[in-house]
Amino acid sequence: MKKVYYQGDKGCFSEIAAYKFFDSSIKGVGVATFEDVFKTVKNKKSTYGIIPIENTLAGSIHQNYDSLLKYDLWIVGEVKLKITFNLLAQTKVSLKSINEIWSHPVALNQCKEFLARHPKYNIVSVYDTAGAAKILKKERRYDVGILAGPQVAKLYGLRTLKKEIENNPQNFTRFLILSCKKKIYSGRHVKTSLAFGVKNAPGILFKCLSVFALRNVDLVKLESRPIIGKPWEYLFYIDLKGSFEDENCRYAVDAFSEVVAYLKFLGSYELKWC
Repeated sequence: MKKVYYQGDKGCFSEIAAYKFFDSSIKGVGVATFEDVFKTVKNKKSTYGIIPIENTLAGSIHQNYDSLLKYDLWIVGEVKLKITFNLLAQTKVSLKSINEIWSHPVALNQCKEFLARHPKYNIVSVYDTAGAAKILKKERRYDVGILAGPQVAKLYGLRTLKKEIENNPQNFTRFLILSCKKKIYSGRHVKTSLAFGVKNAPGILFKCLSVFALRNVDLVKLESRPIIGKPWEYLFYIDLKGSFEDENCRYAVDAFSEVVAYLKFLGSYELKWC
């Protein structure tokens, strides 16, 4: 049975995404932070990790982009998960009884339009959406509501007061599956990720990226991150459609390596929608 580490408590979205990707043949284990996921997978060679990397409402999770290079792990999968937030509370608690709302800061931001319509609520940030439910049950608070996924209500015995309160229904999160073991996937639903650095020269980014257009390789994501200790210098992350085992993709990456100052292959991995 595969062991998969995620950040958060039982019932969090990362755990749900892990089971969606691997099915039920895994043992999910929650840890305190995203960095703990990277550290654990790095130290326990036969395990996997899952981390969120991008949300359609909140954008990229920069900390996790930086950790991809810091811990030198391989991306072996991606799963996209629909994110829905409900307002939950203890059983028999009514909407009028609530004075505080607890949730993860990202969840609070993704539901800020609902919260703006209820200015009486005192907003409290916690480390995890499912963790908010865990604390609520432990402290037996009857004046508190939490924002969490619908799966949390059944898991922690909570009442649903409001459904689907996110700012926009088109709310999806991309999660990456991490491993110490390199595995290159091929096929129709595959993406390749690279990290690279460039020399400071006019038009250099255009010159670098044009090698993919000239070889009909679809560039689907470009992300820049500052290089710590080198002000105004950047590393870039790119996602390409296709596998490194595809001839046109491999030739494009070979040509790309000749014009960049630094290049790291992060993985060619399978994609799943849930």
